[in-house]
Amino acid sequence: MKRFLIFCVMLLALVCSVTACNHLSGTALYTWTESWTEQLGHSQITADERLIGTRVFGDDTYCGTYQAECTGVTGKNVIFGGAALSNRTLNLSGTIHSQGGSAVIRIRLNDEIILLEPDNTGAFDTQLFLESGGNYIMVQYADFSGTVTLTSEYAKSDC
Repeated sequence: MKRFLIFCVMLLALVCSVTACNHLSGTALYTWTESWTEQLGHSQITADERLIGTRVFGDDTYCGTYQAECTGVTGKNVIFGGAALSNRTLNLSGTIHSQGGSAVIRIRLNDEIILLEPDNTGAFDTQLFLESGGNYIMVQYADFSGTVTLTSEYAKSDC
């Protein structure tokens, strides 16, 4: 079911980009399409009750903070993101401090997958350019013990 919803969102984004949907910005059709797309995108985010750690959303599901203290955890959580017709620019920063196992920050930008590598202190800081479609920030745990922190916020240019 989730794959079908993702397919529908991606198809809608493609159709809108081909038909110059951006020229319709502000119209009732564009507003309805954007709202419908966002609702489908929200279904991919891990629910709070199933989340490893604690997340606080900012203005929307693309921004906020996340913190997890883990002991032998395995699984994948979709922390931030969604599906939209409009582009966004995010600043993503945080730390991974491992006492065992692994935790990987996995970013999906439509069809592209990025594995974010922290520096030797466990810190990472990057800017993400999200095009219309499905974009998600995830943490993938494999028998992980340690802490993970994430902060996702809009870049100044998107304010």
